[in-house]
Amino acid sequence: MNSLLSKLKQKDINLHPGLGQLISYIPYSFRPGIGKIYSEQRKNINLFETYNVPQKKAFLFERFKNVLSHAYSNVPFYRELYKGVGLEVDDIRTFEDISKIPIITKDDLLKVSMNDRSSPSNGRKRTIVNTGGSSGKTLSFFLDPRRHGNEWAHIHHIWGKIGYEPSMLKLSFDGRVDIQNGVKYDGLRHTLRYNIYEDPDMASSQLYLFIKKRPVYFLHGYPSAIYNFACYCRDNNKSLLSLLKKNLKGAFLTSEYPSPVYRNTIENVFNIPTQSFYGHTETCIIAYEYQPYEFQVLQTYGYAECGIHTHSNLIGTNFFNFESPLIRYDTGDRVSNVKYKDGILDTFKISDGRSGDYILDQMRNPIPLTGLIFGRHHKLFNFCKHIQIMQTEPGKATVLYVESQKNGVSAEKARELFDTSGVKIVFAFKAIDEPILTSSGKIKLLVKI
Repeated sequence: MNSLLSKLKQKDINLHPGLGQLISYIPYSFRPGIGKIYSEQRKNINLFETYNVPQKKAFLFERFKNVLSHAYSNVPFYRELYKGVGLEVDDIRTFEDISKIPIITKDDLLKVSMNDRSSPSNGRKRTIVNTGGSSGKTLSFFLDPRRHGNEWAHIHHIWGKIGYEPSMLKLSFDGRVDIQNGVKYDGLRHTLRYNIYEDPDMASSQLYLFIKKRPVYFLHGYPSAIYNFACYCRDNNKSLLSLLKKNLKGAFLTSEYPSPVYRNTIENVFNIPTQSFYGHTETCIIAYEYQPYEFQVLQTYGYAECGIHTHSNLIGTNFFNFESPLIRYDTGDRVSNVKYKDGILDTFKISDGRSGDYILDQMRNPIPLTGLIFGRHHKLFNFCKHIQIMQTEPGKATVLYVESQKNGVSAEKARELFDTSGVKIVFAFKAIDEPILTSSGKIKLLVKI
């Protein structure tokens, strides 16, 4: 059953929307393959909030030690790593002892084969995933099917904070390319998928016909893609906008940094709240936004830390991947305003995009693009929908901009409207017709050639 569930997770399920709606009413606690862990984790999420400090530490230590013992016994990478520093599993006796365990990075894992950092297969079929391709360092690993129950339990807890229930239809903008006729209904997830590559007039006409019969309650996907859709509805399709606003309750922003420009437009056009959450394919850490750009960690998902000696990078340990476990894994994601409560990471702030989104000035100092593009009040945004940066050598960069209306903003005019003060970089400016997408449909601030 777990192998079947994993296969289903990889594709959309073509069901009549009426049947999909009926399936959506089946509680996840009763669904095959995920129900048991889903129920346990929904219960644990609520219980953890009521625990005192010793109980919380005992909860986390028990799960951490379970993964640690498994990895030491079954995964060559960890066994050799720990023996190399003279560490035995029995040396880790308390919650505070976790700090004795070496922190690992993606580079450490890439030095060994996937089999050496995974449990023996014992002949069973396993799901392979990868992450980090956009940064140029793809890390592949096996995923434990048991993680699905854990993931959905926490996602539903997070989404429920702005009124979501699994029976409510979502409109998703996720970069998939196997969508015909503009929109496609996925019955397993009770989700309507929007083709972000399709001509918006065609896609929106099909969307309009669908939601006339079955209303959409939430938007879900890349902030840049939802932002594009919001601009289209506002400027070109008032009838679709009016129909959507009758039932929309919120938008879930995923996978990209939710820049203020994107977020404010989405909220204002649709008159809805937005919510972002932090998470990644490695399934180590999940945190929800309790106020803009401030995140609350859910420690029941996986053990989250913030390393003092790694420049405030988030460090995570997954509780539900015994296939390719990650123990004290440095995510490479930098955070600020880190707050611990009784020795347990509680909240953090994301004030920038992924740490890879930066360019180098003339002194080869990294300049974060989120701050450069969104941290300044560029007048160019009054005329443009998107701004991206391309760099071919340190100290020089090209600003790529997409005009919101064809006003003929020249490169010279764009230069006047873009604040480069105090930045030791020589900028060039170039108008483009559409933003440059990654292979998965995301709009990255940094365009790599």
